[in-house]
Amino acid sequence: MICYKKYLPLFDMDSPKYDTFALTGGRGSWKTGSACRAVLVAMMKKKKRVVCFRETKSSQKSSLINEFQELIDGEFKGRGFVYNTESVTNVITGSTITFHGLRDSNANAREAVKGLAQVDIWLVDEGQAVSLAVWEVLLKTIRKDGARLIAVYNRIDDDLPIEKALFLNYAEMTAPEKTYFVEVNYPELAEKGLIAQRFLDYAELVKKNKPDEYERDYLNKPRGANVARVVKYWSKDNVNPDIRYCDDLDIYLSMDFNVDPMMWVCIHRDSQTRRSYVFDEIVIENCCTDDAVNEFISRYRGHKAKVILNGDASGQYRKTQSRYTDYAIVKNALLRAGFKVEIRIRRHNPPIQNRVKAFNNMVFGDDGQRRLLVSPVCEKLIYNMKSLVYKPGTSVFDLPTPDKIRADGENKLKFLGHIFDAVSYHAEFYEPILMQRNNE
Repeated sequence: MICYKKYLPLFDMDSPKYDTFALTGGRGSWKTGSACRAVLVAMMKKKKRVVCFRETKSSQKSSLINEFQELIDGEFKGRGFVYNTESVTNVITGSTITFHGLRDSNANAREAVKGLAQVDIWLVDEGQAVSLAVWEVLLKTIRKDGARLIAVYNRIDDDLPIEKALFLNYAEMTAPEKTYFVEVNYPELAEKGLIAQRFLDYAELVKKNKPDEYERDYLNKPRGANVARVVKYWSKDNVNPDIRYCDDLDIYLSMDFNVDPMMWVCIHRDSQTRRSYVFDEIVIENCCTDDAVNEFISRYRGHKAKVILNGDASGQYRKTQSRYTDYAIVKNALLRAGFKVEIRIRRHNPPIQNRVKAFNNMVFGDDGQRRLLVSPVCEKLIYNMKSLVYKPGTSVFDLPTPDKIRADGENKLKFLGHIFDAVSYHAEFYEPILMQRNNE
């Protein structure tokens, strides 16, 4: 097992010297992997109850759970560990790991934390996304004598709840007496020959094409206004007035089934160049699925090629107010109107951040290519690209409240969010980001 020197204190968690470990750093810093290794080592020594948190439990399936499983199948093989999709157990010591989600908007998450007092090790990954309110509940719940907290985070902002909650002074790299606070970034690991060349080559691509993203994601230094934007590299280069509807090309109709407003996008896609061309948007206030599909039919009746339905996977489930699913309603209406129809959707919606990453990579890829181009007639979509932001210090969209929408004299705020959902379902389906181990 390889351990970088700055992470060594993690592997002696029974020492009274530290009760809190705060690890920050950019991509490729080994911080998450080192925390997981340290947890497994502690579990082999004596019986430990471990809980692992991320913003949502579902997001752990592609992060912490996967990280633990790979370690158990590799470096820790034959050490008594068994796992399933919900937990990890060491059959020799009786140690266990369970996985939980934290979300500021979910009061039940905070209540669930209160029921976890008898825990030996608390591991919080992506700690920058945890609100101050949740941190306060969590820290008050850590009451067991000898309990240890490991907090892993990225500095996406200079004003983070995690640093306030744990009293971390990043500017001077100081922390309370029993807190081990360390920053590691990939260049210092690369100097020791610990980073794969493929990772280094990819980092250079990002450095060349997306310098502010490189600073934030790889060097742990937030820079510029792009930090809070959901679509970080949207520019005038993504808007092309030459995009036209072609009746002999397939229409990819990607849908979000919200009532007010209903927002769909119409796309032509070139599978060879992997480019998607958004040529129209259907935006209707206070409507149902029938209204939106009838609007589509009125615009594109007589279309010669197929209409391929993409979008929100929840639309395949029957609603109480209808005998049919949203997709069945759309498909049946199109078939009656003479269209050729095909449905291509996921069985379940992917995590929001998977859609965000896939969409951002189409807007401006790490190779410097723009594969998502939009006609200027798509005013609501373009408005979202420029205006959709995260809540400070989180990965949660900062969407307007009903009161703000009612007070909005320009009648713009209500159109934030849903059309991004529609177009990003398309992006994630056709251009998903393949998760690569990045030694975090």
